[in-house]
Amino acid sequence: MPFDALHDFCTLVERDLDPEAEMLHFLRQEIPNATEIDPWQLEAVNSTAGTIAMRVCRQAGKSCVLATRAVRRLKLGHTVLCLAPAERQTREISRKVATYLRATDLRVERATQTEIETSNGGRFIAVPASGATIRGYSVHEIQIDEAAYLPGQNGGEDVIVSVLPMLRDDGTSQVVFASTPAGKNNHFAELFLAPKEDVRRIVVKGTSIPRLASRVERLRSQLSATRFRQEVEVEMLSDGQSYFDLSTIEQATSQEGAICPRF
Repeated sequence: MPFDALHDFCTLVERDLDPEAEMLHFLRQEIPNATEIDPWQLEAVNSTAGTIAMRVCRQAGKSCVLATRAVRRLKLGHTVLCLAPAERQTREISRKVATYLRATDLRVERATQTEIETSNGGRFIAVPASGATIRGYSVHEIQIDEAAYLPGQNGGEDVIVSVLPMLRDDGTSQVVFASTPAGKNNHFAELFLAPKEDVRRIVVKGTSIPRLASRVERLRSQLSATRFRQEVEVEMLSDGQSYFDLSTIEQATSQEGAICPRF
């Protein structure tokens, strides 16, 4: 076997055996000069917990995790259902999955902006989070992007209830939640606040990711303290019971001294 062919063969074997090498290979389809995967991303990709909850700051790479997990499922011929609050978000995650698939030997049989079918029977479906339009599937993995912002009653719980029965009862099915926080009065927040069995919780602050340092400092100077704590430090700040939201209170305060009238 020529050396070049042997090198390519060994590289393919490494990708199949090493999830980190595989994910880095996928990431380089978008970012050619990418050199490493964050430890939390690898943890999220490898977790076998029945439920995975990722509370992650924006631009940290949670969509890369979702797309990598989806492609790994597709390689097994599995079906993945991905939900997001808006149709634009579903198209974006579908685009990323399609990009990563080009780095595999899978052949795409059919593809639209929101659905991909592979030659081995794998299927990826991305739809807006509306319980009225997402019933009827049978899937191995449910991914819920921006889970804290799901529409509907009870902080998105109605949507969750409508999709959970779609999971196959084969011992390998999983639900993956990914979001920045939006207070405490939603189903996503309950995954972190209420003890639940078989839930892998992953919390990623922007301040803990060195490659985001310049972006974090820019946001620190541009956002209010409350918004920075929520968007970058992924804190769940409000319990949903206060009459005024914390950000409203913050905007109503002033650093100027009070003016007392003379009598």
